[in-house]
Amino acid sequence: MRKQRGAEVRWFVRCAVGASLMLCAAGLAAAWIGSGVQLPSATARDGSLITLNRYVNEPVPDVVLVGSSLTFRLKEEYFATPRVRNLALAGGSPLTGLAIIANRSRIPRIVLVETNVLSRSMDMALVEKYSKDDSARAWFVRPIRSAVALYENWMHAPPTREQAAQTRARLLALRDGVLRQGHARAGAPHRSA
Repeated sequence: MRKQRGAEVRWFVRCAVGASLMLCAAGLAAAWIGSGVQLPSATARDGSLITLNRYVNEPVPDVVLVGSSLTFRLKEEYFATPRVRNLALAGGSPLTGLAIIANRSRIPRIVLVETNVLSRSMDMALVEKYSKDDSARAWFVRPIRSAVALYENWMHAPPTREQAAQTRARLLALRDGVLRQGHARAGAPHRSA
């Protein structure tokens, strides 16, 4: 009986030590990788939160767009300059993005504001979340989040600027071809848009 109890205690101690070592290794890996790894977005709200996280964690961009769903549709990949952040919130107010920008220690050189819908109120929860220093976040789940984010980003990588430019050129060429066909059928000369 006493032997069996001693074996159970040794097994429990080995499991605890193994789990502690795994957590330490995962914590060191997360510290080495950093907290900049983001999970891919599944909804429009997720896309906004990823952009807000990038705005807070990366160097201050040259140009920032704030607005509602109209501006939200302008993807950062559409712009030739890489230092553009789109802080527009689908269904939200441009005032939320402006408040987040105003509460940061450094602001961008240019802030473009969509003034289509200014009657919506500010999302105070987002303003508070992105206006304070989040360095004291729970470190316990960071290794797991980092591993999942690395896997998801590896499996579903966003397009590079070059890929976005190629896609844009292909779509414009397709549009021009459709316009030419429509004008040829109508018998009118083709004018490029």
